[in-house]
Amino acid sequence: MNTPPRIEKRTIDFIPDAERHGSPRSLFFVWFAANTSITAVVTGSLFVVLGNSALWAIPAAVIGNILGGFVTSLHSAQGPVLGVPQMIQSRAQFGYYGAILPLILSLIIYLGFYATGLVLGGQAIGDLLHIPTQAGAIIFAALSTLLAIVGYRYIHKFSKVATALSALVFVVLFIRILAGPGAGMLTQDAGFAMAPFVLGISLAASWQLTFGPYIADYSRYLPRNTSKKATMGWTFAGSVIGGSLAMTLGALGATLGGDSFSANQVGYLADLGGKFAWLVLLAVICGKLTGNTLSTYGGFMSLATIVTAITRTELVGRVGRTIYILLISAAALGLALAATNNFVSTFTNFLLFLLYFMTPWSAINLVDFYWVRKERYNVEALFQPDGEYGKANIVAIGAYIAGVLVQIPFMNSSLYVGPIADWLGGAEIAWLIGLVVSGAGYYVFSPARKALRQYPGAHDTDLMNPTR
Repeated sequence: MNTPPRIEKRTIDFIPDAERHGSPRSLFFVWFAANTSITAVVTGSLFVVLGNSALWAIPAAVIGNILGGFVTSLHSAQGPVLGVPQMIQSRAQFGYYGAILPLILSLIIYLGFYATGLVLGGQAIGDLLHIPTQAGAIIFAALSTLLAIVGYRYIHKFSKVATALSALVFVVLFIRILAGPGAGMLTQDAGFAMAPFVLGISLAASWQLTFGPYIADYSRYLPRNTSKKATMGWTFAGSVIGGSLAMTLGALGATLGGDSFSANQVGYLADLGGKFAWLVLLAVICGKLTGNTLSTYGGFMSLATIVTAITRTELVGRVGRTIYILLISAAALGLALAATNNFVSTFTNFLLFLLYFMTPWSAINLVDFYWVRKERYNVEALFQPDGEYGKANIVAIGAYIAGVLVQIPFMNSSLYVGPIADWLGGAEIAWLIGLVVSGAGYYVFSPARKALRQYPGAHDTDLMNPTR
């Protein structure tokens, strides 16, 4: 096995066996660090804003993270098997050009979370270095860009540092909150309300599902014979534990901090750290830097996949790779520098609304991988506009559209509340409906399932020796 290069050279292409390396345990650190970000803390505070007590927000966070984390961990096992980034796999389901639709939506999600991360990370760097937030955002964008350029190997290494720091700081913050003079408020109003509880579960599940377009990007270098259970298990553990802790901290902070927390989440957490405020800010920076780097890294691969489809080219070289990363960072930084005071909450709501459009993609992608093609793919054909996966798969596109449309009456967001969600008192189950309808529709009508049933051995060896 060759020693992996210091600076990653691969982009959207297949990872040969000679370049495979690493252990699935590293996935725990990647996803723990990404989930213990300040954005997840802010998401957890919404549980209380929606009407949950702090105590009921905790089980809602845990249940939602478990449900969403299970779905996204299924994507993680695709990485070692296919050896290609997550979103380019969509060409097998949607067709070479049909995949551009989910790729554009995923690119918007990448840019959106990158931009909100720059705002929050910029606040942390600004507070730590006593510089304007805008200057902090520029520094943060430069760090995210650099880490994305050096790539996969160092993203995994950095996530271990971020995990250790986040775990230490989270322990300190929980102790400070629970031992503080206002902790008694947590048990004063512990009433249960079903609608906000279900909405909280959906919010937590939605947080995890937004990582769907990212997941296999960080497992695709693992050796082909890596255990699927280990790959899924370490991804699930890191995502669920990290997300649950961050959202619980956010719910507690919103309850005890009130307006102080809402006005400046980064500053509130730093104040909790007391004389160790600098350490809290450093943990916020490292945790958010992990998430932002994932958005930069995934964003450039989605953009590259779109462009190569339009231009009918196959690969992107090292120079092109760097240019794509710089373009993604510049776009996100432009959004962050133009942000208003309510940008984070407004844009986060918009991004969660976009999730209604990504959940059907996730269902189709997973059903195709596990139940239709049963892990048998022609990887070479993913890069061929006239290959066996076709230009556009009408069945996949139809199942996708149906999965989006069926969610409309069940939606509950700041942008739109559907009639069934309103009838349910605000309880939100749209993402579940979208998963079931898109997944079932694709499975039932997929021509690939019928073809593979007729010729069961058709692709058994296609994956083993791709020529690229």
